[in-house]
Amino acid sequence: MVGRPQQRSRDTRAKILAAARTAFAEDGFETTSAEAVAQRAGVSKATVFAHFGDKTGLLIAAKIDGLDTILADMRARAEAVGRHTPGKALAGVFLPLLTLYREDPEFARLFLVQSTLKDGPWTRQFLEVCAELEEVATLACTRAADAGALPGHPDPSLAAQGLLAFFY
Repeated sequence: MVGRPQQRSRDTRAKILAAARTAFAEDGFETTSAEAVAQRAGVSKATVFAHFGDKTGLLIAAKIDGLDTILADMRARAEAVGRHTPGKALAGVFLPLLTLYREDPEFARLFLVQSTLKDGPWTRQFLEVCAELEEVATLACTRAADAGALPGHPDPSLAAQGLLAFFY
């Protein structure tokens, strides 16, 4: 019977994620190996792959909580776009995303290659967040358009895709 992961499995996953976050922060994604993460976590390399599929899946899993925080911040900023300085407010919506890109360019590259990522549970969760980012950008552009802050009255969805493409 398939059910929720056992506590030991959840603990192992948490140890691997903590080790990965530390390794990625200290050494960067490219130079960090799955073997190095496994050693830090005190597990085998096969265990790392069993939980996360590959190194990219591990990076996504290690960063997904931060993405949820960024998304919530962006959503709050998008909902605040209104008649008072809507252009400035619209720029502020994307500030958390720009901060992520500046602080973690290796992770930001995932946004550029998201269409080539291998399928897996972490990839699907990452792509769901990417879709939500587009939804938030569209909300912000819609509010800015309603306030008259989008010159030429472009389609808010198209403006959102353009802004996201610029940031990507």
